[in-house]
Order: sequence, then structure tokens, then C-alpha cells
Amino acid sequence: MESADADSQLALMVAASLLKRFAESTLCKGLSPEEVESLFALCEVRQLEAGACLFREKQPADALFIVLSGDVEISSEGQLLAEVGPGSALGELSLFRAVPRRSATVTAICAVTVLRISGPQFQKRLVLHDLAALKVVNNLAHQMADRLAALNERLISGGKKGLAVARSELRRAVG
Repeated sequence: MESADADSQLALMVAASLLKRFAESTLCKGLSPEEVESLFALCEVRQLEAGACLFREKQPADALFIVLSGDVEISSEGQLLAEVGPGSALGELSLFRAVPRRSATVTAICAVTVLRISGPQFQKRLVLHDLAALKVVNNLAHQMADRLAALNERLISGGKKGLAVARSELRRAVG
């Protein structure tokens, strides 16, 4: 019986640690502790080993992921686009596109822990005008605006060659 109690206590400690890391992500900026907990209830924990693929470019997309620990690389058509780590949201376009397909491949660089938020479950929250879900959309909009600004900067600094690269990257980013 003591083993079961110890296992239960360990599970609670792990869940509390995951919740804390989720609350610290940019996705949860401006959310109250109660709102964070309500969104965390939608999450499914996934563990990946180094080299494992979280999702592949052009696959159907039905979820948003938040990196809690470890680092991943984002690539498209074999080209490395970025490396990101804890707190990063991945697959956010799947929440907003009519025919969601992955615009990039995400691969674990090392051992990674992510949270998966189902797109359909999140959309149900939006339809109900759930304040936490609306705040998340706002946070995602800021994140996407930052990415677009960085792409614009690359365009400006790269001249005509930069324009071609930026167009190609933009097409990959939006599918």
C-alpha cells in the first residue's frame, strides 16, 4: 500500500511540475491560475527521445503543442528553419486553417516533453467565448506577428535574393 501512495504522490509532483512549466509558457501569458489549470486539463503529455519526429510536413494537423523541456528543430523541405525550446508553441496554424496541414516537420534534438492541445477541443472553447481560449489566441497572434516581422527583416536585409527566400519561407509557413 505504501508503494501505491508513493506512486500517487510522485504522479502529483510530476503533474504540478508540468503545470508550472505550462503556466510559464508564452501561450499562457496573461492567464489567471484558474484559466491555466482549465487549459491544462485539455492537455496530453508526450515524451520524445532525441531524433523522434513530433509531426511531419504536410500531415493532417489537429493539435497545438507546447514544448516544456528539451529542444526541437523545425524544418521544411529539408531546410532547417529554426531551433526552439521550452515555452515554444508549435503547430498553431492547425487551430486557424480550414484544411489544416502541417507546414513544417518538427524533430526532437534531445529528450523532449511536450503538451498536446487538441484543436477540436480548443475550438469548442472558442465557440463558447471562453476567456482563457481567447487570451491564448491573442498570445498566438503576437507570436505569429513576431515571426512575420522577423521574416520581413530577412526580406529587407537580403535584397532580391532575400525576397525569393522570404517568399519561399512564407509559402512554407502558411502552407
